[in-house]
Amino acid sequence: MRFFRHSTCFAGLLLLSGCASVVTELPEIDLPALDRERVSQETEAFAEIDRLHARLWDVAYPVLRENAALCPKTRADIGVVTFSLDSYPDDMKAAAKREFNAKDYPTVRRVIKGSPADKAGIKVGDTLVSPESKPMSAIGKDMRTLLKDGAQAEIRISRGKESFNVQIVPQNICDYAIKLSMRSTVNAYASGRSMTMTSGMMNFTKSDDELALIVAHELAHNTMAHVRKIVGNLILSGFATRYTRPFETEADYVGLYYLVRAGYDAEATSGLWARMALMGPRSVGRAKTHPTYPDRALRLAATRKEIAAKQLAGEPLVPNFKTPKP
Repeated sequence: MRFFRHSTCFAGLLLLSGCASVVTELPEIDLPALDRERVSQETEAFAEIDRLHARLWDVAYPVLRENAALCPKTRADIGVVTFSLDSYPDDMKAAAKREFNAKDYPTVRRVIKGSPADKAGIKVGDTLVSPESKPMSAIGKDMRTLLKDGAQAEIRISRGKESFNVQIVPQNICDYAIKLSMRSTVNAYASGRSMTMTSGMMNFTKSDDELALIVAHELAHNTMAHVRKIVGNLILSGFATRYTRPFETEADYVGLYYLVRAGYDAEATSGLWARMALMGPRSVGRAKTHPTYPDRALRLAATRKEIAAKQLAGEPLVPNFKTPKP
């Protein structure tokens, strides 16, 4: 009985210690003012999302388009990005409806500059209508069925109270989704099916050429099947090693070709890794999952020379692959 009483007291002490609170007199705030501040901050946040999303797609689209011949996965595309309320988590839906006029069904959120959709006059806010008179996404099954690379297609557009058809000739692009992650970490990654850029990485890049280099690097991870190879090596090693450094080097090499093929300036990206080194000095002399920054900088410089020599000689801008052993 005494043990039970002591145990109860001890449990009570633990409960009280878990409920500790502040010891200062905090100021009260006005609830309507809180709501106004919330709306103001959401407006600014969504404006930043819109800016980054527009930049990402305008930079990435030429990389996807101009390297379609080297991508194992391609799709016919018209250059629009659609979205709906379901594109956002529940706690962001109200703001997405207020700030972006998001609907319950897909509407056009982005029209890529110079794309077939841009040339056909498709606008933000339009609804793409399927032959069954249903709103459709830009990359959904209906759209994939409707579009064939190089073949003119007729797409019905709903705009306000108007409905009309547009004639459009799609173009072939690499079939890997482009995603924006609103995280301050300077990072980008490929999944085998998509490429994700963080807002931190986008703000770290000083030019569209630098951002295009990151996109091209992640695209190379996908086209060279690096995710599958890394997982395979991990299993074969009994989960003892990820063996990723050679794949990072290869993605740098192949990605630089993708960058130049898309019309971006390789020389304008030469300072990127030196700036990255300032953020992680230990990676200057230590290689872990990635090569060291000096290694990457010198190999990219050598790749730029290789590409420049091919351009001068009028040779195809295709990465050099190992010759199979006889």
